[in-house]
Amino acid sequence: MDILITIFAGLGLFFMGIRLIGHNLKQMTGRRLRALVGKAVAHSRAATLYGLAAGAVMQSVNAVIFLLSTLVSTGVITTRQALPLINWANLGTSMIVLLASVNLHLAVLLMVGLTGVAYYLRLDQSARYRHLVGLLMGLGLLFLGIDFIKTGAAPLKYAPWLQDLLKPTAQSVSLGFLMGVAVTLVAQSSSTVTVVAMTLAAAGVLDLSHGSAVVLGAGLASGISAWMLGHNLPGSARQLVTYQLILKTSGVAAFGALLLLEAFTGLPLFMAAFQALGLTPAMGLAAVYVLLQVISDLAVHPFHHAIEHFLAHHHPPTDEEVLGKPHFLTDQGLAEPETALALVDCEHHRLLQDLPGFVDALRSDNPQTRYATDVLMSAGTAVARECDHFITALADQHRSRDVLERTIVLRERNDLIMSLQETVHDFHMAAAEKDPPEPVQQLLHSLTESLHMILALLADTHHNQDADDLDMLRALTQDRSDMMDAVRRRLLAMGESLPPANQQTVFACTTLFERAVWLVRRHVLSLGVLAPQGQ
Repeated sequence: MDILITIFAGLGLFFMGIRLIGHNLKQMTGRRLRALVGKAVAHSRAATLYGLAAGAVMQSVNAVIFLLSTLVSTGVITTRQALPLINWANLGTSMIVLLASVNLHLAVLLMVGLTGVAYYLRLDQSARYRHLVGLLMGLGLLFLGIDFIKTGAAPLKYAPWLQDLLKPTAQSVSLGFLMGVAVTLVAQSSSTVTVVAMTLAAAGVLDLSHGSAVVLGAGLASGISAWMLGHNLPGSARQLVTYQLILKTSGVAAFGALLLLEAFTGLPLFMAAFQALGLTPAMGLAAVYVLLQVISDLAVHPFHHAIEHFLAHHHPPTDEEVLGKPHFLTDQGLAEPETALALVDCEHHRLLQDLPGFVDALRSDNPQTRYATDVLMSAGTAVARECDHFITALADQHRSRDVLERTIVLRERNDLIMSLQETVHDFHMAAAEKDPPEPVQQLLHSLTESLHMILALLADTHHNQDADDLDMLRALTQDRSDMMDAVRRRLLAMGESLPPANQQTVFACTTLFERAVWLVRRHVLSLGVLAPQGQ
């Protein structure tokens, strides 16, 4: 029972760490971090080293996959760059000697302690360091969870009940395979089950052929385990756990077929090679484990592009992932200020075009919407944040007075768009009331249609900056406080005939409408001020 509770606690810490890492990476993922990680995995040699090191240190491919899924979902790396890392991480888990030389337990405790010191120094309240502190906390919990799982699973190597459970596998290859699958799903570590099998082989309980069946079952279970833990992940992240399942299934099928071919035909292959090399049964099982990782890679290599297409087709990126990635911003565009300014302006126009969609679901003539409001909000915030990083990089690279002045205007406009997104989203949430009284329903309809028209006109005006449209927007966005106050007083005068919940809806929607109109006016007044000096 202690073993199972320890493993269960480790899984809980693991999932908490993944959640914290994902949240804080989304907040701190800038262009420099993307460029750094992108360059690190762009070259095959560097990707090989990173994958091997990650698998060797963590001794958990699941941990590597979940970290990669976070990097993919935040746009730091692509799915195509992440898949080879999974192959090498599987091979890295076989480096038990490297793991033994690293005191992972002490390193985890040190990381958690440093994070605690950061919280004590209130660095988590610093705008500059709070997401970094949150990321360290997530990493600390993730590694602590892995350490708990390892600690809980460590006694399994010497548990009499487990050895008794695996002893019948000495009489049946198929039973050994099933035992390898079942025990690995509990222990969450194929390497641990392999070590148990090696111990039994060294004691003479298992021979090489039956022990190999246990190792193959453990390998298949590692793919099943990854899929079970991550099959609910959305979009691109789910592609990685599915790939691990395909990788391990292909490797086990190919290696198992070769072992059966050798057993039934007498064709000298692996077992004959192990005997020729004089390997003990325990050493032979270690070699089987390593060969399984290599053969898995070789088995999927000819079909790599087909697998990529399969994953992309069956687990496409979510709407939030697609909409949340900039369409125009590029690192090359930073080289020329005029180009960079134009690219940011294009992204701003795209964000403004999405704003009317925030209230589409509220309109009686348009009940069906393409994207949910929460998706538009999350994706729009991600793009606006990326625009902010891009503007900062532009100001850092080009420090002339003209460029700095224009980047200040761009940043203010970017902040306005983020405020507009939040305000319109809040308006949608406040106005989405079911079956309001007729006066409230008419008011909400009028506010929704007016706001939709203003936002649509803003998107068009931002793009063409037509003088007539600008004048119309200025007229439409004049101070509406007196009008909104009159509306509120008229509806609130209805007294008990208007329930408190409806009164709160009226107050919230009219206030948010006022704020949205005010923000649109500020944005309109900022148009036309980015022209370079001398033009």
